[in-house]
Amino acid sequence: MVRIGLEIHGYVNLEQTKKKLFCECFAEHGEVSPNTNICPVCTGQPGSKPMLPNKEAIDKAVEIGLMLGCKISPKLMFQRKHYSYPDLPNGYQKTMSGSYSMPVGINGKFLGIGIQQVHLEEDPARYEPSTGKVDYNRSGVPLIEIVTAPDFTSAEQVENWLKKLMTTLAYIKAIHKDAGIKADVNINIERHPRVEVKNVNSFSSIVRAINAEEKRQKKVLESKEKTEQHTRAWDDLNGVTHFMRSKETAEDYMFIPEPDLPVIDIKDDYLAKLKSRLPERPDEKIKKYENMGIEKENAEVLASEIILAELFEKISKSVDPILTAKWLRREFVRITNYNQKELDEMKITEKELIPLLKLIQHNKITEKTGQKIMNELGLKLFDVEKYVKDNRLEAVSDKGDLEKFCREAIKENPKVVDDYKNGNEKAVNFLIGQIMRKSRGTASPDEVLRLLKKLI
Repeated sequence: MVRIGLEIHGYVNLEQTKKKLFCECFAEHGEVSPNTNICPVCTGQPGSKPMLPNKEAIDKAVEIGLMLGCKISPKLMFQRKHYSYPDLPNGYQKTMSGSYSMPVGINGKFLGIGIQQVHLEEDPARYEPSTGKVDYNRSGVPLIEIVTAPDFTSAEQVENWLKKLMTTLAYIKAIHKDAGIKADVNINIERHPRVEVKNVNSFSSIVRAINAEEKRQKKVLESKEKTEQHTRAWDDLNGVTHFMRSKETAEDYMFIPEPDLPVIDIKDDYLAKLKSRLPERPDEKIKKYENMGIEKENAEVLASEIILAELFEKISKSVDPILTAKWLRREFVRITNYNQKELDEMKITEKELIPLLKLIQHNKITEKTGQKIMNELGLKLFDVEKYVKDNRLEAVSDKGDLEKFCREAIKENPKVVDDYKNGNEKAVNFLIGQIMRKSRGTASPDEVLRLLKKLI
C-alpha cells in the first residue's frame, strides 16, 4: 500500500493591501520586468529590518486554518530557516515552520484527510541556474503552506481532494487564483523509506509524479537495492523523478526565533470576528442542498462557486429550490459561458431571477420564453415582469386560443397529419413547431401535444 502526504504552497490573495509580507513592495504575480518591485528589505541589504507582518496575510492564514478545521495557535512566531542558495538574499527564510514553530493552525481535518499544520512564510526570489540571474520581485511575497498527514492512498484520491480544497479556499478568496499552487509530495510504499518529491507545479503533474515514484519504489524493492529517506526532483518532460539529495533534518536548517519580529498574540475577540465572517464549506452546502431535494450533481455544481451558492440560497427562499437549482446550474451557467464572462462579472442578481423563476414556476411563461429572457438579461438588465407584459410573452392559458391554433395547423398541413395517422410519430413535432410559432413561443408544448392528439 502507498502512503502519500502533501506540503501545499500557494500565494496568499491580498485583495486590499497587495503588499509583500514584511515590506511595502507590491506583491506582483504577472508579467513584470525583473527586479522592479524591490527594496532593501526584500533584497536582504545590510542593516535592513523587516516591517511588522502584513495583517491581511495573517488574517487570511487564520481563515484558512479555520476552514480546514484546525486549532488556531494562541501565539504565532516567525523563525529563521537557514540554508544557502542564490534565491535567498538573507541566507535564511522567515517562516512559521520549524523546530520551535508556532504555526497558524494545527490538528485539522478536511474531507477525511488530517491537516498537520497551516503556516505562513515568505517566498524566496526566482533564481535561473542557466544564467545565474536572480529576480527578487517575488522575494518576500506571502506564501501559505498546508501540510497534510500521510493519509492519501492513491494519486486519484489526491487529485480529487486537491480540487475540493481549492474550491473551499476560493470561498474565502484565500489563494491567488492566477498564480497557481505547487506541492512537495511525500510518498512511500510499504518497506520503502519515505521520499519527498519537490516542487510539483500542477494537479496533473502531482498525479503523474505520484504514479511514477510509486512505480520506481516497487522496482527498487524488487531489485533489493539499498535505499534511504531522501529528496527527489520531478522531471515533468520525461515523467520521472531524479535523486536530489539526502533528506534534510530540522537541525540542518538551524531554526532560531526571528529576533526582529515580535510574537503575535491571537486574541479571542479577533478569532471570533474572523469566524463570524466565514461561509459554510462547499461540502457542508452540498449536504444541505441534497436534504432540500436537489440532485447530487446539481448540488455539487451549485456549491462549486460561492457566487452560485449564495444566489441559490437567496432565490430558493422565494422560489421552488429544485426549479432554482435547475435554472442556475443550466441556464445561468450557460449564458455566463456564452458571454465569455466569469461568474463574478455577471450583473444578473436575485432581483431579476426571482420574478423570472416565479413566472416559470406558476406557468405564466414557458421555459422557452424564460430561456430567451435569460439571454436578454445577459446583455442588459431590465424589469422582467414589465418586459413580459410589454412584449405579450405570457403563456397561452386560454384553451380556446390554443385549440384555435391547433385546428389551424391541422388544416394547413394535411399531409403531415396523414403521415402521423399512418404511424409516423415524429410528424407531430412539425405541427407543434407551427403552433409554437403562431403563439410566439408562449404555448406549453405538452399541452399542445395533448390537444393535437385529441383533435387528430
